[in-house]
Amino acid sequence: MTSIQQTRTMSMLIMALACSLSAPAHAQCGELTWIEAINQGLEANQALVAARQSLDAQQKDLAIARSTMLPDLFFLGQGQASKETTFSSSGGVIPKQTVLAGGQISETLYNQSFIDSLGGQKHLYASQQETFEDTRNQTIAEVGQSYVGVLLAAALMGLQYENVTLSQQSLDLTEAQEQSGEVPYSNVLRTKSQLYGAQQQVVAQKSNLLQSRFQFNQVRNRPAEETCELEALNVEQDGFVFSSGVVAEALADDTKASLLRDYLVTLGLDRSRSLKSLDAEILAERRTMKSGKRWLIPSLDATFYVASFLKTSEDPSSGETRDGDFIWQGALTLNWNVLDGGAFIAKMNQSKAEYWSLSSHRNNLATALEENIRGTAAMAIAAFERIGLAVLQAETAEENFALVREAYLDGDSTLLDLIDAQDQLISANTSERQALYQFLSDLLTLEQSIAYFPFLEPDAGARVREVESKLQGR
Repeated sequence: MTSIQQTRTMSMLIMALACSLSAPAHAQCGELTWIEAINQGLEANQALVAARQSLDAQQKDLAIARSTMLPDLFFLGQGQASKETTFSSSGGVIPKQTVLAGGQISETLYNQSFIDSLGGQKHLYASQQETFEDTRNQTIAEVGQSYVGVLLAAALMGLQYENVTLSQQSLDLTEAQEQSGEVPYSNVLRTKSQLYGAQQQVVAQKSNLLQSRFQFNQVRNRPAEETCELEALNVEQDGFVFSSGVVAEALADDTKASLLRDYLVTLGLDRSRSLKSLDAEILAERRTMKSGKRWLIPSLDATFYVASFLKTSEDPSSGETRDGDFIWQGALTLNWNVLDGGAFIAKMNQSKAEYWSLSSHRNNLATALEENIRGTAAMAIAAFERIGLAVLQAETAEENFALVREAYLDGDSTLLDLIDAQDQLISANTSERQALYQFLSDLLTLEQSIAYFPFLEPDAGARVREVESKLQGR
């Protein structure tokens, strides 16, 4: 192991220790994998919980619409006192004083308006379900992005600790050289200044790490100060189609890169929750529009009523009461609305306008979604290609730093050369870390736009093989 690698390993251990000591013991959550973090967000994210409760409430609208097609049952009691004996077509002679109890059941046997309303409500609920799934996808992306954010902040903090360690080593060496008279005291001051600057960067990056952690805990609805040991991510296991050597090689060809974008657009348009939600809304509006055309169809209702006299006064002519007698009535009602002042026609025209408006909105959304997918795919491809270049830059900077430091020890290079080489090393390593995590972030954005998260899908490998076949022309 080289001295630079030893320094890096030590600085990462120091960073991990510093992170673990920055929160109280009760806020430690131990090891946390990528999938576990996302599942925590899906279970406890406050926005998603609210959306789930809202969906449950909206489901009741469907139950309300269905209830219009079910029987209504009433129980009633009635006391009556009149000046004289009365007569009812359903009950016959009614004594002056009566107390009765009974019940009534009524049901709409056929009402096209109710049927269409229920059908439309089913489509609306389906639309609301798709909207909830879209919110769920947003939550997955938010948790994933915050997870990547913590990993990046921790990696950059590790680099700043590495910078402090290297600066301290340079200061120790320069002080020894100054005491032996090899270099002037100004070199000591320069290395001290560099060390203080590196220590400031550690403080600033620690703040960035804390902010990233707070956001990560917030989207999972966890204690703000909780710290977790996060599972590392890499392109080979978490890069979706970019983990394939065939795809990686094909991206150098602009035509094949375009084929990949075409594939992702097709997948995204097919899986888009926003488009499916609009499709369900369009079906609901279409049902309402058709209902307006059927406004002349009559409705049929049935009613049955039965009651028993509990206590009645005596009939003056017979001296008898009607205690215990039953009365009943059954009826079928045909309602045919032949004139409504034009309300149905107006509603039908309104629904027609809404239908065409939603259809146009759907076409516009599909176009915007395709553009978004192509744009996010282009960003992910560029970020992927940047990783290889950043690795080469870091390897070159590391080799250069080793040579410059060796030359400095031999007196063949200046302190400024050493400081410049160290700055280049830290900058290159920072670019390398940023390239990896920027790619993972862009990939999450792409996966959200196509509504497909491979780490949650059982067929992710099959998708990759399908892409490989298309790029190879099979």
